[in-house]
Formats: sequence, structure tokens, C-alpha cells
Amino acid sequence: MNRLQYQIHEETMYITAFNNKSSIESTIGETYGDSLECRLTPNKIIERNCRNHSQNYASRKDLTKTLTNISSKIPVIIDLFGSYIYFCTHSDRVPENNWFNIKHIQSYWDDKGNTRVQFSNNEELEIDISYASFNNQYLNALKLHYRFNQQKERYQKKEMAMQFQYPAMANREATHVNETIYHSYINYINGLQSRNRV
Repeated sequence: MNRLQYQIHEETMYITAFNNKSSIESTIGETYGDSLECRLTPNKIIERNCRNHSQNYASRKDLTKTLTNISSKIPVIIDLFGSYIYFCTHSDRVPENNWFNIKHIQSYWDDKGNTRVQFSNNEELEIDISYASFNNQYLNALKLHYRFNQQKERYQKKEMAMQFQYPAMANREATHVNETIYHSYINYINGLQSRNRV
């Protein structure tokens, strides 16, 4: 059965395009079970999941540009905490675009001009893209992962330093500070995304 929507989660490995008569739809691979089909294009699934995590797709692209200076075939962080980082094989203007969760890429190699990808569950998939292009996209996603975590670590160290200035806090007050840090972090991420648009 073709789904009308799909929620990306921890076990989502890839979202690839296929031609269903006159429309482009998606095949979704998870670490368990058979692949799923969705009537939306891979790009639409990524866009809707960005919105589900409180930001639009354009903001997610802006965040990547700010952190990495990558300007084409931009990898994106779907959620606010960097748990789901996806990279694409084509421009997002192309409906036949494919998206891959960097976390589930185990290995990949040249396969007669295309790229064969092995995922974390040992499933293999042949992708219609050269090894050089796939490798470049994968490395861009790694760069995003590194830069995002580098910024997050700097911010968290700053916030922890503030917390240590008040070591005699009761548990209730410490919980309040943790909630404040969480909300400050959300504001920080939103600020990073809006920096390019000011």
C-alpha cells in the first residue's frame, strides 16, 4: 500500500525516487522489514519532516550554508539536535532526487559507473550516480555533521560554565537551569539559521 506521508525516524536509512507511471514517488528503506512506498517525492518527504521538527526546509539549507559554505546539493539536518543528517544525490530541483541518512551508510564503491551502497543492516542498493559524485555528497554530509557538533559543543561548554558558577543549587533549581539551557539552545540554532537571512 502506498502511504500519503512518512515520518523519518531513527531506523530510516534512505528515501529513493521511482517512476510510477506519470508521477515520481518514493521507496523508503528502514533497518528492519521490507521497504515502504510513499506517494510523495523524496524531496517532499524531506521538506515535510523538516516542518515536523519546527523548521522549514529553506531554513535547514541556510543552516548548512552558514556552517559549511556548501552551496549546491546541500545536505540537511532534519531535526534540531543533529540526529538525522541527510544528503542528496541530485539538486533538490530534480524530482528524482534520492536522500540518504549518513548514519546508516556502512560502505560504498564503484559498480560499473554507478555506486553500490551498503547500509548498516547489510542491505545493498545500486544508485544511478558516479562514485566520485556520491563520495563528494557523503563528505559534504560529514562536514556538516562535524561543524554542527563543533558549534553545539562550544555552546554547551559556555552554558555549562555558567552553571558551575552556582554549585550550591538545589535539584529543583538545577532542573530549571537545564530547561533554560534547552530553550537557549533552541534559540541558538534558530539564530544560526536566520543569520544568512538578515
